[in-house]
Amino acid sequence: MRIPIEASLVPFQKHGVRFLYPDIWELEESGNNDDIVITVSSDGTCFWSMHILCGCPPPPQVIESCVAAFIEEYDDTEESSVEQQLAEMPACARDVQFSCFELMNTASLQSVRTTEFTLLVLWQGTDHELVEYRQLLESMTESVRADSLSCC
Repeated sequence: MRIPIEASLVPFQKHGVRFLYPDIWELEESGNNDDIVITVSSDGTCFWSMHILCGCPPPPQVIESCVAAFIEEYDDTEESSVEQQLAEMPACARDVQFSCFELMNTASLQSVRTTEFTLLVLWQGTDHELVEYRQLLESMTESVRADSLSCC
C-alpha cells in the first residue's frame, strides 16, 4: 500500500514566511540580502519555489517579468490570467503552458506584496507529472503565510 505524499507534509518557517511541503522532496535555500529563494523539488522535473523579494517590487511587474522570460525561452508559450490567493491575499497570477523536449509543461505564477517584501511562488511540471502532483503543488501554495515584518 502506497502512502499518499500529502501525509508527509511538514512545516517550513523561516525568513518571515511559512508553508507546508513534503519531507520526501528536496528543499534548498539560496539568496542574498535582496532576494531569498526556497525550492522544493520532486525526484522528477516537478518543482515548487518561493522567491522572497526584499526590494518590494510590484506583483504585476514580477509576474510580467516571469512571463516574458518564458516567452523568450520557449517559442510556443501560452499564458492566461487566473484568480488566485497567496498568503491569504488576492494575488497577481498567471498560468503558462509551453513545450520542452516534446513534453507539455505548465507553470503557475502567483505574487503578492506585504509591507516588508514581495512574494513570488512558481511551480512547474510536465503534464504527466501534474496528474499526480498538481493538487499537492496547489496545497503547498495555499499553505503559504507571511508571519514576520522582516525577512532579510
